[in-house]
Amino acid sequence: MGVVATGSIHGHSYVRVQGGGDADGVLVVVPGLNDPLKRVGDARWFAGLMALYLRRYRDARTVYMLSRPPGLAGARTTREMAGHYATALDALATAEGVERVDLLGLSLGGFVVQHLAADRPDRVDRAILGLAGTELSTAGETRLQRWRALARGERWGPIYRDAYGLVATGLRAKLLQAGSAGYDLLATPRHPSDFTASVDASLAHDGRDALHDVPVPTLVVGGTDDPFFDERGFRDATRRLPDGRLALLDGVGHDAVIEHPEAFDGAIRRFLTADA
Repeated sequence: MGVVATGSIHGHSYVRVQGGGDADGVLVVVPGLNDPLKRVGDARWFAGLMALYLRRYRDARTVYMLSRPPGLAGARTTREMAGHYATALDALATAEGVERVDLLGLSLGGFVVQHLAADRPDRVDRAILGLAGTELSTAGETRLQRWRALARGERWGPIYRDAYGLVATGLRAKLLQAGSAGYDLLATPRHPSDFTASVDASLAHDGRDALHDVPVPTLVVGGTDDPFFDERGFRDATRRLPDGRLALLDGVGHDAVIEHPEAFDGAIRRFLTADA
């Protein structure tokens, strides 16, 4: 197997990046609300782009990004999504020859990881809630309600342009937004109902009870200027976790992955390589 590989496990398409010489263990990245818009199995170029991101952690782990299946396998809540991921994790762990994996959930993926770590600690060594708190903030709910209305009207361009303005800043954001000018005509997702179902699941999510049941060491990484979550939610999530740690990034929003990789990745790598 090469450094980068793609495939599917129980309907979940994946891209895998082999760990470097000193890497130990497996990290599984659960993507956010963008996943039904473009899964890692939808296009080779997109899998390659995600592999570039995963390479940022290959010094510590062999890294997977595991998309949700088309149709979400009927899942309509974050807990149901976690149940399908659990089946895929069983197969993935067996294939890699490990008992447990580390989990990194990004945004909505963090909601899924909350349930996955609570319900299947036998498969989870450490968990990371990347840009995800107990629940959406009021501002986050308002934005997702707007996106849901746009999606139901098949107006994908405004969703992409708004999202690009949140995950990037400055010239990078402007270039991404300009590049999405034709998306209303050209970029309808393969499974558009998966996006609205994922929005509904995000709006309904309340992780306050599940977090109490997460027995594994868990890192919460969040920015004080996040448009979907507030500082209170990040702190509340950390407080509810039996073994929770918080990395609060001052002045950072949902652009942490793209615009602040040193702060975001640094917190994650320190957590993965520290003694439990």
